[in-house]
Amino acid sequence: MLRRILNKLESIYQYRYLSRNADGAYKFLLKKIHKSTDIDFLEKVWQLDYFREVLEPRATDLSNYRNVLVLAPHQDDEVIGCGGSLLQLASKGCNITLGFLTDGEELSNPVKSISIRASEASKVAEMLSAHIWNLRISNTGLEIKKNHLDDLVELLNRNWDAIFSVWPLDQPPKHRLCAYLLGKALRKSEYNGDLFMYAVHTDLLPNKFVDITDQIQEKQKLIRCYESQLKAQCYDHLSKGMDAWRARFLPVSPTPRYIETFMQIPVEAYQDFMNIYKRTDTGSLFKEDAECIKSFRNIPD
Repeated sequence: MLRRILNKLESIYQYRYLSRNADGAYKFLLKKIHKSTDIDFLEKVWQLDYFREVLEPRATDLSNYRNVLVLAPHQDDEVIGCGGSLLQLASKGCNITLGFLTDGEELSNPVKSISIRASEASKVAEMLSAHIWNLRISNTGLEIKKNHLDDLVELLNRNWDAIFSVWPLDQPPKHRLCAYLLGKALRKSEYNGDLFMYAVHTDLLPNKFVDITDQIQEKQKLIRCYESQLKAQCYDHLSKGMDAWRARFLPVSPTPRYIETFMQIPVEAYQDFMNIYKRTDTGSLFKEDAECIKSFRNIPD
């Protein structure tokens, strides 16, 4: 009986602390995540209304960023995850680099798929006045070599004001592999700026958001540049729906609005996600994807 009372008091304290302390939700969540080893469980917890009620994302001011790096596992993840924010940055004259970690090769069309996706990415870069950087990890073989890690570290050490990268618990196994590779590179790099994580397939718990209502149509155009990917899935439609649903974090209004959400954390806190990876059953972590599991186990230090 006493234990139940103490647990209840602790729950009340946590709720009040999280709702009143600007950094409380972030610290609490990372503490709980660090102790867990069940990725599937974490994905479900992430959707609980309890956290949605407690966590209140704050608007992010992008106007001070002059040099931004966006890392994407594949050519199209960058615009699905943060295309509206990139449009805002581009409009303010920000120097944007789109960093693609894999070559985008598809088993269904291995000969042409790399060049097709590269061409589509070039159209996106042109619309954003952005530069393109490719790590060129094989999207089918997934062999990560030491030079890949070294090249990524070198990229991170450039003069970035902010880095955007995929949410480490995003559903696709390859996205998780790329997120882990980033963690390895961050640990070796000297980068200590702002780090924003965006979601593509699996929503995250946000502490930051960008209102992209005025950019939603242009974001749709960016996504539609990837015609090869739209043949398999209507990503423009799904992305717009998610951005609309995320607008629930804004004050109530009958007006249609759209926002992109992010989790912004210190660079050193990214190692918490690295520890989850190390302590989790590899098969569960990568959905029994044999190539991802093999690559994960063989990533060089």
